[in-house]
Amino acid sequence: MFDKKLLKAVATGAFCGLLTSVILMCILTVVLLKTGLPQGSLLDYLLAGFLGAGAFAGGFVAAKLNRGAGLVAGAAVGGVMFLALLIVAAIKGDMAFTVLSVVKAAAALLLGAAGGVLGVREKHA
Repeated sequence: MFDKKLLKAVATGAFCGLLTSVILMCILTVVLLKTGLPQGSLLDYLLAGFLGAGAFAGGFVAAKLNRGAGLVAGAAVGGVMFLALLIVAAIKGDMAFTVLSVVKAAAALLLGAAGGVLGVREKHA
């Protein structure tokens, strides 16, 4: 039913995407600490953007590893990343489904799929 190659590509892509998101969040933390900028509600949307950027990178990697089905691989990576976010939120006890949750899910799924499509379409030099 499931292709092992696709599952391996999605798992690797999700790991790379989560790693990308964590690196972006660490950079933001350093910038906030060094500059003393206020941490307002804009921070939540920046973190949603970082989730989307990580899903884009992970979808790109998954499509490259799978060598096809970029839309499916990328969307699956975005879904896995959002699911990981939900699991961590449930463990922490911060599981509240809000409009921002929908924004994060949409960002992860759509940008993951876009990364997957671009990963398949990229020409080799």
